[in-house]
Amino acid sequence: MKDAKLNILILEDVAEDAELALYELKRAGFQYEFHRVDNLKDFKFKLFDFLPHVVLSDYNLPTCSAIDAFELVKEINLPFIIVSGIIGEENAVEALKLGVTDLVSKDSLSRLPIVVERALNEQKVTREKKSAEHELILNKERLELALEGTDLGIWDLDFMSNAIVYNNKSLEILGFDAEDAIQDFKYFQKYDTDEQQYVIDAMNEHIAGKAPFFDQEFYVRNKTGAVKWVLARGKIIRRSLKGEPLRASGTLLDISEKKVYEEQLRKNQSILENAESVAHVGSYEWNAKGNTFVVSAEFRRIFELEDDTEVSVFRLIRETMHEQDKPYFKEMLAGQKDFFDIEHRIVLPDDMTKIVRNTGNITSRTNGRISSVLGVVQDITEQREISKSIFNAQQFERSRMARDIHDGIGQMLVAAKFKLSSLEADSEEELTRKKDDVEDLLATTIEEVRRVSRNLSNRHLEEFGLSKTMHYLMEEIENMGEFEVDYIIDIPDDYDMELSNTIYRIAQEAISNIVKYAKAEHVSVRIEPVDKNIVLEIKDDGIGFDSEIKWNGIKNMKERTSLQNGHFEITSVPKKGTVVKSWFPINN
Repeated sequence: MKDAKLNILILEDVAEDAELALYELKRAGFQYEFHRVDNLKDFKFKLFDFLPHVVLSDYNLPTCSAIDAFELVKEINLPFIIVSGIIGEENAVEALKLGVTDLVSKDSLSRLPIVVERALNEQKVTREKKSAEHELILNKERLELALEGTDLGIWDLDFMSNAIVYNNKSLEILGFDAEDAIQDFKYFQKYDTDEQQYVIDAMNEHIAGKAPFFDQEFYVRNKTGAVKWVLARGKIIRRSLKGEPLRASGTLLDISEKKVYEEQLRKNQSILENAESVAHVGSYEWNAKGNTFVVSAEFRRIFELEDDTEVSVFRLIRETMHEQDKPYFKEMLAGQKDFFDIEHRIVLPDDMTKIVRNTGNITSRTNGRISSVLGVVQDITEQREISKSIFNAQQFERSRMARDIHDGIGQMLVAAKFKLSSLEADSEEELTRKKDDVEDLLATTIEEVRRVSRNLSNRHLEEFGLSKTMHYLMEEIENMGEFEVDYIIDIPDDYDMELSNTIYRIAQEAISNIVKYAKAEHVSVRIEPVDKNIVLEIKDDGIGFDSEIKWNGIKNMKERTSLQNGHFEITSVPKKGTVVKSWFPINN
């Protein structure tokens, strides 16, 4: 305090005595300003006008005493030091009892600087203590206000006495009566129960320093036997020098409703996992924020991932998706769609290949970048093998029927035509006319049988290959003259018959639909290799249609593509035409 300038108010009727006191303070290094008064009226005025840091007062003055002056300052925590001659022991004791800071004899003024400095330091400590107490009161009020909206109970535990104090909310949560606000600590239970052990273990872990906080869920029973779940949290706030716990404080929260929801969620999760296992369907969710990827147990089974191992969506795509399916997958993502339904292959570490159906919803930001994906995958490998077997059986039966029609019915119709041409009659003109009619009919029938036989069979493909067969189909369309056609057919002839037949049938189906329904003026057909795939694309500028309608022809084209582990998509806008596109892996 010596570095700060003091305001000193002196109540003294002898000027020389005041000067001696000030001299001692100055000699001790104090800086100060002072006012000297000799009566209560002036003293009171200067008290509020001068705002002194310390008061020095003679004990007896002609018009008043030091005690009279002290009565004016005792409520404002101002150091009040009596500097006087002979006071008397009885008067000194009485003054100190009233609260006077200290007394200094005029014969021992050398003590005055020490007494003033001590008084100022004590005043500082007192003010800081009162300030802290005031702040503590305010914080307590703020805490109580905050707790009113959180339903939190408060507890305070004294380890030395093993006594715990609960507030009203804690009593309500635990089902205790008001007289139980202070009681022996039984780990938040009214009676000894098995649940206590869980609380004891959690508390001991915190006491041992193994956990930064005490945090434990447990249940209590009320008077009717009903169960209530409680979350207790707390922390040791004071330890002894040896580290032993002395005091802990914390909160209680009724979590019964939360427990009900958790149990319902657990049951629903179990039902979902069972359903996923039966249907071979796994679910997943990817979020760009934090790059989190959450998958179900069945998803892990399909992709043969170990339990509880962290999964990266990018690594999973990079390491498991078949190389020939990645280009289509990238194109699908680049299309900025909010929904996808694709089939692709995954290659597992043991080189086993599975076929999965991948369906989901995509959420994107305003800048077009994907923010999250929520979807399911279904293992359709077995289903695909069954469909393929059925399809191959159908193809075999179609070929057999085509041979029977061509070799049986077709030959018989030809024989009938020759026999009719050798008939004779009395009326040659009439007979000729009838013969001509029958021959025309038979010729038309034979041509139709041959057309049906061609459509049922893949003999043309077997004899000439896919490239020549597709060129022949394009020439047929051009000869029809219903619309302009341009095409690019850039494919080798060494595809296996199964893939060649699929590409041809899809092209045939799409073009047939254009002829029947599109009313197009221009058609474009493209078949060429793209990124280890063969791509078939057929565009028209016709009237278009609603592609959301599940037409049988579209379903057939999609199924044929899927059987070759390919990808099929169709887009159509009314009055703006249609695009049919299929991707097939080369050397499937």
